[in-house]
Amino acid sequence: MKKLLLSLGASLLAILVLPAQEQGLLWEIESPEGKVSYLYGTYHLVGADFLEERKDVSKVFEESRMVVVETVIDSSQLMSLAPLSLMPGKSLKAMTDSLDYLLLKEKIEPVMQMDLAMLDMLKPMVLSTAYAANLAQELTPDSLRYGGLPIDMYFAKTGEEQGKEVLSLETIKEQMTILFESQTEEEQLEDLLEMLREDMGEDVTTGIIAAYHQDDLSELYEAAMLSGMEAGDMEVLLDERNQAWVPKLAPELNKGGLFIAVGALHLPGEQGLIALLQAEGYKLKPLK
Repeated sequence: MKKLLLSLGASLLAILVLPAQEQGLLWEIESPEGKVSYLYGTYHLVGADFLEERKDVSKVFEESRMVVVETVIDSSQLMSLAPLSLMPGKSLKAMTDSLDYLLLKEKIEPVMQMDLAMLDMLKPMVLSTAYAANLAQELTPDSLRYGGLPIDMYFAKTGEEQGKEVLSLETIKEQMTILFESQTEEEQLEDLLEMLREDMGEDVTTGIIAAYHQDDLSELYEAAMLSGMEAGDMEVLLDERNQAWVPKLAPELNKGGLFIAVGALHLPGEQGLIALLQAEGYKLKPLK
């Protein structure tokens, strides 16, 4: 659960340092040379129809010369990456006692729609991801449901269709490696069982959904903190990734015209993109 909430768009890290007045999901970035780009924090499960209510976002996206996203999913690569989701020589049943196994059956089988025995060699993070995504869908009120492609996919696909250059900050392999291999299978299972026993996911997910639709980075951060993220988890999922992204962004930011769409929790914090870009001499301001 700890790593998972970030993969949903939620990614988080460090201590929030944004002043109260500097809130919002859409930010203008001005380079030292005066070139302007935009940074937008996404929630990966929101459909692109949400943009009908965010004309400001649509406008800067349409006017951009380049679209930057976390990754572009290439379905042709997914089969070759499937081994990253497996744990050869281990099994969920062998790793759990009878009570924990029954808990997994009770909670996971309805989501995956198959007997747990068929999932026995999957890494627990696979099950956590599926469970949390399903939970988020269930907890999203009808008033906040939006159709269309997932918003990140929409930006990449539409940008390409419009003839814009699309820059991917990570490959799908890099993302899957971070998600499935930065913890041991035993640590993944411990997190999954903790989430299922304590119903941690419901409060966290509800808070994240509400904060995102209120355009409030502070509340989004506070809601995500309920997941009990540890410093090491945050460093892997957010800090290190943000630090790797800034050098990739800088050459294009200096030209201007970028529309950068990444998970909203990559924005705040001492090692968030806002602070890291400011430290490199860029001026950032939120747009309401």
